Amino acid sequence: MNLFTGTCAVIFAAFSIYMFWAALRVKKAVKRQSHSGRAVHVAMLITSFIASFARFDSWGFLGFQLLPVSRFSGFLGAGICAVGVAFCFWARRTLGGNWSGTVTLKKDHELIQTGPYRLARHPMYTGILTGLLGATLTVGQAGNFLGVALLTFAMIRKMGMEETYLQSLFGRDYAVYAKKVKRLIPFIY
Repeated sequence: MNLFTGTCAVIFAAFSIYMFWAALRVKKAVKRQSHSGRAVHVAMLITSFIASFARFDSWGFLGFQLLPVSRFSGFLGAGICAVGVAFCFWARRTLGGNWSGTVTLKKDHELIQTGPYRLARHPMYTGILTGLLGATLTVGQAGNFLGVALLTFAMIRKMGMEETYLQSLFGRDYAVYAKKVKRLIPFIY
């Protein structure tokens, strides 16, 4: 692991510690996804993070170097990682007690439309994916980019479940919000 990849790993580790601490201050769940549904998501999440940080030198096409590793790609990747995780942190702070690691409806759940939620309906996912893409740039192999692709698939899958819950709870208010704010990439998707 090079210095820049290690920096990205530290950034994600620090954010994970914050997330575990912040999880102690959330509202009580009144409805949540099944344990098997959660297990599938967690398996994809873990696999994608491992793939995004790993070296695939002796793994055939997975080890194909798509981007050269250099000081430039290292600084760029670490910078993108830091910006992505900071955006995710902002979203988590804005979401407050409504957050959950599982697809959940909370007691007194609120439809948050402020802060980063004005830019994307799922800004935490935007931040995590951006951060992981930054980490991937510090390694640059095909297998790393496949890790980001797997996480993107997992996030889109989970967004669909969350949006079903939110639509059932907030009805027209959520429909109006969804029409004016893109899902993941501000102004694009």
